[in-house]
Amino acid sequence: MLKGTIIENSLQDKSILDEVKIEKTWRSDDWILHDVLIEEDIAKEIGKYLAEGPWYIHFWEEGNDKILVVFKNKTFEILHSDTSTWSDAIQYGESIGIPKEQLDFVIS
Repeated sequence: MLKGTIIENSLQDKSILDEVKIEKTWRSDDWILHDVLIEEDIAKEIGKYLAEGPWYIHFWEEGNDKILVVFKNKTFEILHSDTSTWSDAIQYGESIGIPKEQLDFVIS
């Protein structure tokens, strides 16, 4: 199972929340956030649930270096320990209007 945080406001179709295990929900300003556990095959398809606009979600598995970065129309697999693998995901994110400082792919 992969971990990640879904910003509910980023979803055009909230039915995906029925397909994940929500571990924690909280608010940050106007956003509703969900820490989730999700199967990798579902995570790879989550882009189709995202609203138009500058949104992405990233997922990881504890003890694994791989991060799955999912935008509405594109998905990247990067390595957390090797920031040189991040460049394509960062460039794509910036091209759709996401500020570079928000493309930091934090895992916890």
